[in-house]
Amino acid sequence: MLESELVPCGGLGFPWDWPGEPHLLMGSALGSGTSTRPGLVLGQRFSDFCPGDPSTQQAPECDPPGAAEEPFNVSVRPEDSVVEHGGAIWLNCSTTCQDPGARGGLETSLTKAQEKRGPRWEARELVNIWEWVSAPQCYFFCYGKVTRASAHITTYRVPERVGLERIPELELGRAYNLTCRVLNVAPVRHLTVTLRQGGRTLHTETFQNRTRAAADNVTVTHEIIPQRQDHGQEVTCHSALDLRPLGQLFQNSSSAVELRVFALPEEPQLQISHHIEVGDKATARCDVTKVFPAAGEARFTLSFGGQRLNFTVTTSNDTATAQGEVRSLSAGERQLTCTVSVGPVSRSAGQSVLVYSFPQPVLEIDQPRALVNRNVSLTCCSPASQPPGTTLQLRDSERTLASGHQPCLQLTLTARKGDNGRQFTCEGNLALGSHSFVKNTSAQLIVLYKPTLDESGCPSHQTWLEGTQQQLACEADGNPTPEVSCRKDSQVYDAGSVQNVTRGHAGVYRCSATNVHGMAGRNVTIHVEYGPEMDNAGCARTRTWVEETEQSLACLAWGNPAPAVVCTKDGAPYGVGVQRRVAREHAGTYHCTAANTHGSARREVTVRVEYKPSMDELSCPSAWTWVKGMPQVFSCDADGIPAPEVVCTKDGVSYRLGQGLGLKDPMGTYQCNATNPHGSATKTVTITLEYKPTMDESSCPSTRAWLEGTLHTLACEADGIPVPRVPCAKEGAADEFSGERNVSRNDSGTYWCTAINRHGSARRAVTVRVEYRPVVLLLAVSPSATVPRGANFNISCRAEGSPAPAYRWTVPPAPNVHCSADNSTVSVAGADRHNRGVYVCRVSNAHGQHLGRLQIQVTDNRLIVAALTVGVAVLLLGGTAGLVYYLKSTACKKGEYNVQDAESSSKATCLGLDSAVYGIQLMQT
Repeated sequence: MLESELVPCGGLGFPWDWPGEPHLLMGSALGSGTSTRPGLVLGQRFSDFCPGDPSTQQAPECDPPGAAEEPFNVSVRPEDSVVEHGGAIWLNCSTTCQDPGARGGLETSLTKAQEKRGPRWEARELVNIWEWVSAPQCYFFCYGKVTRASAHITTYRVPERVGLERIPELELGRAYNLTCRVLNVAPVRHLTVTLRQGGRTLHTETFQNRTRAAADNVTVTHEIIPQRQDHGQEVTCHSALDLRPLGQLFQNSSSAVELRVFALPEEPQLQISHHIEVGDKATARCDVTKVFPAAGEARFTLSFGGQRLNFTVTTSNDTATAQGEVRSLSAGERQLTCTVSVGPVSRSAGQSVLVYSFPQPVLEIDQPRALVNRNVSLTCCSPASQPPGTTLQLRDSERTLASGHQPCLQLTLTARKGDNGRQFTCEGNLALGSHSFVKNTSAQLIVLYKPTLDESGCPSHQTWLEGTQQQLACEADGNPTPEVSCRKDSQVYDAGSVQNVTRGHAGVYRCSATNVHGMAGRNVTIHVEYGPEMDNAGCARTRTWVEETEQSLACLAWGNPAPAVVCTKDGAPYGVGVQRRVAREHAGTYHCTAANTHGSARREVTVRVEYKPSMDELSCPSAWTWVKGMPQVFSCDADGIPAPEVVCTKDGVSYRLGQGLGLKDPMGTYQCNATNPHGSATKTVTITLEYKPTMDESSCPSTRAWLEGTLHTLACEADGIPVPRVPCAKEGAADEFSGERNVSRNDSGTYWCTAINRHGSARRAVTVRVEYRPVVLLLAVSPSATVPRGANFNISCRAEGSPAPAYRWTVPPAPNVHCSADNSTVSVAGADRHNRGVYVCRVSNAHGQHLGRLQIQVTDNRLIVAALTVGVAVLLLGGTAGLVYYLKSTACKKGEYNVQDAESSSKATCLGLDSAVYGIQLMQT
């Protein structure tokens, strides 16, 4: 039951959780009653006005005097409703009449079913509601008066079907209608139909003016002009029957229909020859571009002369091509037609093709093989062409012999030797418009005659090169081809065979040529030539000269014709056989070449020039610097040929450089002497020794102990030549530790000292420890400085110093006081009056001492009376005060930090906010 629903006072209402239960929502009467008294307001309960005892199920006596004369209201709930066609609904009638005998009812043409009653209300179920609109009336009789209230019931029907009519294939840019049909829906005035494409709304239509209550069919039409981007989009129709707020929103959709958009903006383009010969095959091609949505959608039809063609289709991007072969066995005009379709779009193109007949021309020679000086007849003819009009030409390789339009051409000539092998051609030319077609037939004339030998075919003097492949060049003119043979010294040589030429082939040959028509003879002289040759006897490969002597370069060669000899050195010519005074620059390799018309011979001649020794700074430096521990080579070379022997002497001991010096201490001065068979040379050489840096504990101690506040310098020395520089820097820092400085504890750490010279470096770690006098950092009592008798407490003392400080306590004498192992903590178990007093923690090391005091109060009550005073101890080595401590238990518990006695401190930190330790730590800046 809703909170706003009312139950009659003192009565038992019907069970509101039944299915289809009516709502007793009271309001002013909607019927014909005349009462002006307001009824119960929505949200109020009847018991607010008429208290009673619901447990007795009796209506209370609360009607005021004169109630019979007061007007009353009648109401019906729901006043307005929508019900599915053929469905059911509960109507609840109620009244404000206070007459216990009031009775009411429901007037309607609809079928009534179940009934429920109670004081001043009645509910009826209406079933099988087939009327599209009905208005049942509730009425009540009260003190002899009747008042009515009407309800309004509308039935609805959800669309039986929502469907789109079939959408055809669409042509780009052409208008089409989209039609959606919504069948058997009511009431139509509450219907909205929407056409959508993808996520976009195309059209929305409503029907508020359709007042007919019964179910009806609805048709919605929308015009579209398809674009390229519409291809592949889905179109749907959506219906919405909105019965709110009385009922529900019913939505239905059609199946999606895909839009298929097609375009073929360009005409097909045909490619085929305008003229095709009878019986020949030709390629026919049809191209179409800008096909949408894809070239693969294009469908082709190709026909030639009314006959459909077989073809293949290829695509590239938006272009489709159909290609096939055409052929005709008869002459005449033929039409090539191409039709291309894509979707609903179709385009066609045609082209006329002329099929022609052009037979091959005929050439005849009456004597193809004729004897010299005989007459020969030639005939050139062309069979009939279609269309007619062939032009003939009879020609040889050089000129036209005859031409004309007649069917045949004829020519007679006398056969000469020069006509042997002459090629004749009969050419036919058929002109079709601007095109000409040419066909040829050729034949050859053979002229027969006896042999001849002349200078052109068989030269009387021939020159061969030794070592080459040659044949005797002697050819005879004659037809048939004559046989040629040659003799020398009674030996027969086949003129056609290849000879490996030697000098013995030179001499005179007698050659003869024969065929069936006669014979001819001729003498031939063969000359054999050969290229240059050089050997060690005429041109020795090696020579040894001595500087300042007189010498000449001799190199001889032979060959046919006699060769000329040229020698060069370093690309420059050097006169052969010329006498010269020898210098060192004459040494080297000479390239000598002997050449004639048949080639050349090459030979390398090496001249060695010997001279006495010499030494300079480059070959034997006078000053050497060696690095200790590194491999060294002492080199002192001398220039001279033959290579001089070099001996170096130091301190009376001689060393051959090839044996090495082998001295532990090579430093010193050496006298070096170079000798060969032509003289000697000397040089003084000095050797010095350098080495990289080294450091050890003596020159760079690895540990240092300094006292804070004193002046110190971090100095390390290193051994090395040249003298090394030794900078030191703290590990992780970039700056050097240079000069003398006033050290602090921050200077403690590891320093790296690096000795450097040009031969290397040495690195050493130095550990610096800066010591300082101790300071008490913390003096704390747990749990409190005021200790109940019998309780336990601990006092902890923490200090800092280098070396680590030692702890010592001064405490009231008592047997229950114990110290920790490191003496930093005092523990008391079962405190009594002997444990009262001042507890002093004293810390000390080699550089001084410091102390802190703490007073403990042992009491029988819980009053907090103790105070902690941490004094400043006078350090043994003098100086400023350390740290000051105060104990303020209450302040720490409250988190207060205002400590009046800490005037000399710059910072205070409260410890033990968890109430375990109450101490104030005052820290210096």
